[in-house]
Amino acid sequence: MPASGLAAPRTVPPQRKLLAACAIAGLFGTPGVWLLQVIVSETLSARACYGVSAPRAVPLWSGFDTWIFAIPLVALVLAALCAGSAWYGLILVRRAAHLPDAHAHRHEALRTRNQLRGDDLSRVRFIALCSALVGTGFFVGVIFVWLAPWLVGPCGKWY
Repeated sequence: MPASGLAAPRTVPPQRKLLAACAIAGLFGTPGVWLLQVIVSETLSARACYGVSAPRAVPLWSGFDTWIFAIPLVALVLAALCAGSAWYGLILVRRAAHLPDAHAHRHEALRTRNQLRGDDLSRVRFIALCSALVGTGFFVGVIFVWLAPWLVGPCGKWY
């Protein structure tokens, strides 16, 4: 009897680790890049374009225009990598083994090993699809935040 109630550690296959990394990139990487982009851009804009009580006519820093266009460009590249890896994970899951035929028994004890593997594959496919969709949605958000200074100007009003 082991000293603790924990089960023996299982090794995780490398493909499973890759799929987890792709899902994390899509579910957390792309939204994190978007959020960081918004926080940094808005903080710089607030400091450079607005005084204590009134907007400034000219930005406080001479290179502000460069920074306000470069930061979203870096975010765009990082978000593209995260969203692309999420889609790569979805492609890997779709290339995995075909699902076995559905079986009438829903009780786990009555299901075969292949049917349990098929259930696991459908869960992994769902997570990969969610990751790809979330990654793509936030990638589009990064594009819109990148285009905003071009359309409104670096110190222009957004409303």
